Amino acid sequence: MSTARLAAHADLPGVEQLLEPGALSALHGEDLSLLRGRLKPGASALVAHCQVATADADADADAEADSDLEADAADEADAARGPSPEDIGWTLLIASPHKRDGVLRRAARSGAEVHEHTGPAEGPFLLSGGLEADPRLGRLVHRVLRSLRQTPRVLSYNPARHLVLHLPQTGQVVRIATRPLDGLLHVTRCWTALGVPTIAQRSWRRRSSVLVSEHWGTGDLAHHAQHPRALRAAEAAGAALSQLHDAAVAVDELPEARLGERIPATLPEIAALLPEQAPAVHRLERLLRDRLPERPRTGLIHGDLSPDQVLLDLQDTGSLPQIRVIDLDRSGHGPLGADLGSWLAACLSADTPELGAALLAGYARAGTPPEAEELAAWTARALLAGAVDPVRRFRVDWPILVGRRLELAAAILEDPAHLTRLLSAAHRGDRGAPVAATGPTAPVAATDSAATDPAAPVVPAAPGAATDPAVAVVPERVLADGAVWAVDRAWPHDGRGIPLELRAEDPEDPEGTADTADTGNAEDPAESTDSATARRGPRGARLDPETGEVTVFAPGTDPRLPGLARCLDAHPDAEVVSHRPGKRAVVRVPAAGEQGERYVKIVRPGRAQRLRDALTSAASFNGPFRLQQEITADEDSVTTAALAGRTLHEGLPLEDGVWRRAWRETLTAWAQALAAGPVTPPEGAVHGPAEESAVLESWRDRARLVDPLGSDLRERAIEAARRELGRLTAPERPALIHRDLHDKQILHAPGLAPGLLDVDTAVLGDPALDLANLRAHASWRELQGIWNAEHARIAREEIDAAALRARIPAATLAAYESGTLARLTCVYAFRPRWRALARELAADLRPAPGAPPVAPDDLLHIPDERTVTT
Repeated sequence: MSTARLAAHADLPGVEQLLEPGALSALHGEDLSLLRGRLKPGASALVAHCQVATADADADADAEADSDLEADAADEADAARGPSPEDIGWTLLIASPHKRDGVLRRAARSGAEVHEHTGPAEGPFLLSGGLEADPRLGRLVHRVLRSLRQTPRVLSYNPARHLVLHLPQTGQVVRIATRPLDGLLHVTRCWTALGVPTIAQRSWRRRSSVLVSEHWGTGDLAHHAQHPRALRAAEAAGAALSQLHDAAVAVDELPEARLGERIPATLPEIAALLPEQAPAVHRLERLLRDRLPERPRTGLIHGDLSPDQVLLDLQDTGSLPQIRVIDLDRSGHGPLGADLGSWLAACLSADTPELGAALLAGYARAGTPPEAEELAAWTARALLAGAVDPVRRFRVDWPILVGRRLELAAAILEDPAHLTRLLSAAHRGDRGAPVAATGPTAPVAATDSAATDPAAPVVPAAPGAATDPAVAVVPERVLADGAVWAVDRAWPHDGRGIPLELRAEDPEDPEGTADTADTGNAEDPAESTDSATARRGPRGARLDPETGEVTVFAPGTDPRLPGLARCLDAHPDAEVVSHRPGKRAVVRVPAAGEQGERYVKIVRPGRAQRLRDALTSAASFNGPFRLQQEITADEDSVTTAALAGRTLHEGLPLEDGVWRRAWRETLTAWAQALAAGPVTPPEGAVHGPAEESAVLESWRDRARLVDPLGSDLRERAIEAARRELGRLTAPERPALIHRDLHDKQILHAPGLAPGLLDVDTAVLGDPALDLANLRAHASWRELQGIWNAEHARIAREEIDAAALRARIPAATLAAYESGTLARLTCVYAFRPRWRALARELAADLRPAPGAPPVAPDDLLHIPDERTVTT
């Protein structure tokens, strides 16, 4: 009955003999097994077949047509017993006489034989042949086979699409395709650069449509779904997928992922194959159109992820199985949810939902799955896109299998919680406890048992359990120009996206321990140029927080800072030191001739005068401190002479009292500058506790948008700080303060006055704020591991001494310090490298229920116990 349905759908006289193994065997005079095929109603029917004696080696290959690599779908022993090229063939029934002539003509060019079977003179025409006579692959197959000095095994064959061969003696896999595979090569290199586990590939003899790779592992996850370590391998795949998704991709960096139409083109085919299902299909199409997000988050995706695309090495005895994600044919830029939906659909179709739950668990440990409704929509889409697979694989029970996928897609679309229930009900049988799928949408911390016991339960987060998507939208890395760039800094959404500053990853500092982040109040701190990362110079970029797409500017450019490119053109040896897109850039110009080293600060056209005015208004700092001296200026830039010295951020030597002396000199200069500055502000222009509390509130709202996971922790810390600030009154003796004073703004040079940077933030305000900023940063640098405990202790001692000399009440200093620390938790929510540590800081700052809002001694000093060294 199923064959008759297919024949009626194909609408070609005589097609029945291609669709049933017995009839096909009778046609060729030998026992044949059908592998796969494609039907174009009224036009053609093309099938691949194998001699029955050798077909069993490929029997488990059940991946989606056009994109599978059965080379990796069987273990090595099975692969070595795979069919030889002579055992594989194809048969084509085609209506067009012109296309029939084309097949014969191409085969003749390579000397391959195509057999034309007896049939009606007017067609359709019945042709058959071997691999070297393939209608589109034949010539390439001929050349590859003639070049080999060993007998290959056929691991996958999709007629007129691709052929995959295994070379047992050299352990290589050769992929032959009808289209150029340059895009696949590029995507593979991108995956490798990002550190996502995959297999490197290279072109064969400079032919873009033939690739060679290593034959890796002992099989794929679909083949070993019942193995005791299968769930751990699925978790590892989830972690790798999260790593891939977290890497932002520059616009136009990669091709679009080959996902096909938003609403799968398979739906009309299903309705034609099963007319009784047509009303259900049309309803599913409407539901899917309504459920799929209009602007999903996008990034680098696999495009066709399923357990048979994940290789594992079961011979590896490590605590976690080694994996490789393969078959990147469809990889590119696309919606992140499509990968998760593809995996879940494959697991549900194969009755292995536990692999789906395990992948979500691994993914959730590093990232967060989409909300329940979106995940359900992508899963349903993948079920519908793959619903015709049983037809293409010639499954006898294909009508039943197709119907089941339609029913499952409908159930998930109508009730997204149905997907969660399916995953929650997934059991391991005799391999352990059930796989739970409950709990908040948040990364799940790995336990010791999970890391070492392959049978320990996998507990994924339930998709969509949280009110807001707990996704930190600022990625750790961005892929641009074929290279991986670390996201060094980011700033709040400015109406055009989230500004990013990217730096090429430093091979000498792979963990990115060099800190280049500012505190949030300053526009851009001048950066140290001593590190290799700084010498390469950053690039500007913008992130669309809704889609995850990143626009990376060309090196040394910014559409809103035209002066940047102009400056670099005028000084070819100059280097970009820092770059806040759309706001400000700093360029270092090396010494040349009689001119010493200079720094050019570039802003938007017409705004340079503000920088010049800031230097003038902060004149009281000049003398006690060394300030940047203007050399020249125009409408969008100010050039100043370089200041000698090293920033306190770098941590000077403790020996001979250098570190303590640097801090003492800095704080003495600060006190002198305050004494020399104005004290009578205009009405309402003093920056005091109320203004600082408003700054905290603003940063809280900004950080919530990019790091919802840390929102509760930050909320408690900020509210505690605002309560402390609320106890303060406006400053009785306001003075001109820096307002963003921290270790990166201060330079030490023996024999010279301290240097001071970025005085454009100076305002009349409470002097306690400057010292609180310095003290909070000392504790934060210690937490970051940038300073050791002794460096931080000495800095705090000198700051406390300065507070006593300035008659600043200890409670006032503590209140402002609590505000600065709370603000840092928000600012560093935008810095991927420090995001997790900022959450820890927020957790330390939050008061216990009913307890006074006092943080640990090392974070907020207790007023009655501060130690002063005079």
